[in-house]
Amino acid sequence: MQEYASRVAYCIPLLANSAICYDVSIQQTPEMQKEGKPPGVNLAGKLLNERGQPERQCVVIRAQREEEVGHASAVLLDTLRCRADATAERLGPEDGFALLALSRLARVLEARGAFAEAVPLRRRVLEAEERLRGPEHRVTLTAVHNLAFVLKRLGKFREAEALHRRALAGREAHLGANHPHTLQSMNNLAALLEQQGKLAEAEALHRRALAGREAHLGALHTHTLNSMSNLAAILWKQGKLDEAEELQRKALAGREAQLGASHPDTLISMNVLAVILQSQGKLEE
Repeated sequence: MQEYASRVAYCIPLLANSAICYDVSIQQTPEMQKEGKPPGVNLAGKLLNERGQPERQCVVIRAQREEEVGHASAVLLDTLRCRADATAERLGPEDGFALLALSRLARVLEARGAFAEAVPLRRRVLEAEERLRGPEHRVTLTAVHNLAFVLKRLGKFREAEALHRRALAGREAHLGANHPHTLQSMNNLAALLEQQGKLAEAEALHRRALAGREAHLGALHTHTLNSMSNLAAILWKQGKLDEAEELQRKALAGREAQLGASHPDTLISMNVLAVILQSQGKLEE
């Protein structure tokens, strides 16, 4: 049997002629050569494999003649709809595979910004998991978290907040205060509270999330640095500028070391630090 260097090397020839395929992690397209973009970046010029991140490949397939180029997610969406309907009909609407198919369909809808269409799917999954596993099961709590996420995107903050609180309480009780899923719920609830102007409670949750991530992931883990940056931002909103500056400087230094100077998260820290410094009148820096 022929061996392949990666799944990409195996799958792409099944989808298109290899003569019109470019693995831009190692080979430029003619357009990239003309624009002076080196191998190892995507078409937008963004570095594919940054320090400390999983290795990625990006394959560009050239459209032939006047072929129309569409987004693959549109085809995927139709496929997932058919699969969800067929699985539910064959196995029953509350079978585990049927619920998984619904969740995947909801995820693709959310990725396309179709949040209103995703909500009833997320509700169906949650209601089914509650009946099958009970309200406190970890899978049910994940369904609670997923519904809260999409409701927040629709601006339904009151229901989203109640669900995020439920997910956090359940995960804390069953997984522990410092489990990654608990800390994720803590961070998400804090962000929602901040969005509603409930800054004091949001600050307390961001502090807990930061302490938990520092203890269990280390000071330079990307999730820890995210919590650090989030806490700095909410401190700035409350006028606690000295502590906000200190934390954002640490987040910036960590992101530069772990992600590189041009990573979007690094640039966000740089921008937020600049705003904090401006608020303090430190205009030269």
